[in-house]
Amino acid sequence: VLELSHTLSEPRPAATVILVRFADQSVEVLLLKRNETLKHMPGLWVFPGGKVESEDPGADALEKARYGAARELQEEAGVTVPPAQLMPFSHWLTPEVVKRRFSTWFFLAEVDHHTPVTVDGSEITAHRWWYPSEAIAAHHSGDLPLTPPTLVSLHDLQTLEVSRDRWAALSARSPAHFFPRVVRDDEAMVFLYEGDISYESGDLNLQGAVHRTLGKGEIFYYESLSAGV
Repeated sequence: VLELSHTLSEPRPAATVILVRFADQSVEVLLLKRNETLKHMPGLWVFPGGKVESEDPGADALEKARYGAARELQEEAGVTVPPAQLMPFSHWLTPEVVKRRFSTWFFLAEVDHHTPVTVDGSEITAHRWWYPSEAIAAHHSGDLPLTPPTLVSLHDLQTLEVSRDRWAALSARSPAHFFPRVVRDDEAMVFLYEGDISYESGDLNLQGAVHRTLGKGEIFYYESLSAGV
């Protein structure tokens, strides 16, 4: 899933839209399948998104990302959402050890249950609406290849499966920042996030708050627990 490199590269600006729709008092999330022949992330299931282009309008990086996200959503899924309706959800920075690095803003948007989705059949070959918990289970069984940011976002969205009333709080909260530090633990890769007891030192033997993703092969497991809770 990840191409590692010993050379540090500058992250490129990118933007992603987490598109949700409510049905039967629960929530579904749109995922797209990338073409198996692509050089970057072939065959992975992702949220609509891509690179922010220099011609995307905006006075700052966040606004340019918002417009870029809306453009990518239209290009990859055929869905039009006004940029102003995209709510900042999280900000991810690809770890320094990864070859292709991005500074990616994730935006949240709701659409009607009957909104059509159209993929181009080239870069994107399929789409599906998932309940977040079902997508997580499919990934853990090896049937749905995901990246850590997608998996972590799905965990966040599970709260909407409990109650639609949580939509207002989730969409209005301050964006979470994920600037992972990667360390190895035997054959596994551990992505440490801010708030984890090992984030600064990389020492996995420390006892305390946990906020990390564990990668075993192409399967990832997200953990977010506080010591003593």
